[in-house]
Amino acid sequence: MSDRRRQAAQERKERILAAAREIIARDGYDALTTRGLAKAAGVTVPTLYNLVGDKVAIVSAMAVGSIEQLWDKLEFDRRATPLAMADAVIDEAYAHIREDEAFSRATFITLQRLGIAFAYHPTRQDAGAHSARRSVDMAEFAARAAERRGLLRGNIPARDLGVLMFSTYRAALDDWLNGAIDIEEMRRRQRWGFYTALASDASDAFRAELLGRLAELSTIQEQQGEAA
Repeated sequence: MSDRRRQAAQERKERILAAAREIIARDGYDALTTRGLAKAAGVTVPTLYNLVGDKVAIVSAMAVGSIEQLWDKLEFDRRATPLAMADAVIDEAYAHIREDEAFSRATFITLQRLGIAFAYHPTRQDAGAHSARRSVDMAEFAARAAERRGLLRGNIPARDLGVLMFSTYRAALDDWLNGAIDIEEMRRRQRWGFYTALASDASDAFRAELLGRLAELSTIQEQQGEAA
């Protein structure tokens, strides 16, 4: 395939995924049909199948695309400290969801309905596992940076800390998806989980900094409770 044809195919694929995103955000997964999507994207049904696949493949491609966009936005080398890196993982994900909450919620719920769990697994190859591993990679990156600077003792492998940080992130995300908390509380709990995970292996000075951050988050929660 020539570069021009490859570029044209990529542009059609992007139109398909953009149209699918709009349909799911507006009307939900059940409204997504291959015929309707092909028409909205300006392609034929066979082209849609050739470039992306069926409905499951389309949702999977959107999920993988979203997590890769998030990774590209992190730019860890611009962060001054490992703690800023950890904060960036949460903040960039928060901003990505906040940009279109309806679509984000619909996509996560759709993945669950399709049996594609956004859950960490070292070898599973579906879109949910890929996205979870990428999320663990992000958290692990921050943990390794902290380890290199002597902020962590190294008693807990950085990968294990990344998995633990992701697990706390995922728990708060679930509560948001189920309508138990709003998006601001989701981010507060995710920060709490990240800081607590890092504190489990932190040097004395770093632990003191993390405990200070945790105290600030508790104050925020108390203020929210009083306001309610």
